[in-house]
Amino acid sequence: MTAMPTIHAERSVTISRVLKAPRDLVWRAWTDTAMLKQWWGPEQFTNPVVDGDIKVGGVLHITMHGPKNTPYDMDMPMVKRYREIVPGRRLVFENEPVGPNGERFMDALTTVTFSDHPDGTLMEMTTVAKALVPMAVGMLQGMEQGWGQSFDKLARLLET
Repeated sequence: MTAMPTIHAERSVTISRVLKAPRDLVWRAWTDTAMLKQWWGPEQFTNPVVDGDIKVGGVLHITMHGPKNTPYDMDMPMVKRYREIVPGRRLVFENEPVGPNGERFMDALTTVTFSDHPDGTLMEMTTVAKALVPMAVGMLQGMEQGWGQSFDKLARLLET
C-alpha cells in the first residue's frame, strides 16, 4: 500500500479577467503550444520547453526559466495532465511542478472557463493546490501573484 503524501500547506486561488480578445483567440492561447510558450509564467520568466499533447488524457511538459542573476535563474519543470476539455469553453488540468530528481513539489487542479463578454472574453481560473514538500509552501504563497503576472503577459500577447 502506498503511503499518502504529507501535505505541508493547501491554498485555493480564483482569478477572473476580461481579456480584450475574442474567445476563440483566448482559447487558442491556452491550447496552442507556440502561444502558451510566449505567456506562461510570471514576468521575466521564459519557457524553453513547452511540449506535449493538449487533449483529454494528454500530458504537457513545460520548463520555465527564471530571470538571469536572480534566485530563480534555473529551470523549473512542470507537468500538466488534461482531465477535461470543452473546446472554447473549459479546461481542467492537473498542474504539478517537479524537482530536479522528478519528485512532485505540488499537487494542483486548475479549472479555466471562457465565456463571451461585451469587452472580449471573460476568463475565470481557479486552482486548488497542495504543497507536497516544504519548499512548495512558498510557491503556494506566491500563486496569486504568479498567475496574475502570467495573465498580464497573456493580455499583452492577445493585444498584438
